[in-house]
Parts: sequence; C-alpha cells; structure tokens
Amino acid sequence: MTADLQVVGPQAAIRRRVASGGTAIRQGESIDSQATASSGAASANVYALTNADAPIIGTDRWGGVPLENSINAAAGTTNAQEIHCACPAIGVGQVRGRAETVGNVDTDSELINITGDYVLMDYNATGATDGGELYTIHDDASADTSGFEIVGGDISLNRLYCTVAATVYRFDVS
Repeated sequence: MTADLQVVGPQAAIRRRVASGGTAIRQGESIDSQATASSGAASANVYALTNADAPIIGTDRWGGVPLENSINAAAGTTNAQEIHCACPAIGVGQVRGRAETVGNVDTDSELINITGDYVLMDYNATGATDGGELYTIHDDASADTSGFEIVGGDISLNRLYCTVAATVYRFDVS
C-alpha cells in the first residue's frame, strides 16, 4: 500500500535501477537486490520490490523506500527505469512503519522492552486495505543480522522508528 514506510531525518535520495517485468512498486514500499558480489563485481545491478522479511545483512542489498511509483506496462509490471528512493543515513535517519502486531506496542512498557532490538520488516502480499502489498516492522527481535534497530515509536499510532545498520546497503557478511 502506498506510504507503508516513511524515512525521516538525514537521508539521501538515490536513484535505483528497476528491471522490466517486475511487480509494480509504489511510493512508501521497499526495494532490495539479491545480487551477490565476487572480486567487487556485482552479479546484477537492479532492484525489485521486497517480497520477504528484509533487510538481512549478508543476503539483501537494501535499496531504500521509493519516493515515487514505478512506471508500469499495461500488464501492471514494471518498465525498465530508475526510481528515486529515500535512504536513511546510517544510525541517524529513521525508517518508520506500523508494528506488525498492534497489540505488542500499545503501551510505553512494551515499546521500551523492544527498543534496541534488531528487526526486519514484514511483507504481506495482500494485507493492505486496498488488497495490495503491506509492509510493517516486526515487533520482535529477529537476528543479529537484521538490518533495522528499533530506537523508538509512537504507541498511539502503533508505529515503530528504526535506524539502519551500516552494512544494510551492501551485500556483505561482516
């Protein structure tokens, strides 16, 4: 759904390449690349709609949050293009989104207990009110390789605020 995720604070708008034939991308969703690298050369240079729990450090090269909708072919799939994405500054800018389980972050105590946890965003292909994709932020710790760290939130809106790990923008295991 449009604007599931927002980037707030220091950030860069970076153009990311999208291949033709992919799932349509809407503003406020998430894109990533599954490209690998060998001797510094990337196996691919395109991004696509994130369709699984992400970003996982060492598996995903996170592309940020699109600032615009993709231009799509008649079939509803993407045309080859570049999309501007908001990429939060490492450890300072924030990704904000609704908590995956609303009841888990509706008190100050619950929010304080998960602050500092490393988490991923959740993807639901048809979970939005319009029947489209829905991106939320996991409200339970995932793994040390999770690309987001919960730094706060708004319990009245059931929203979590996260910073991004230093290696979230590249395919790297250390």
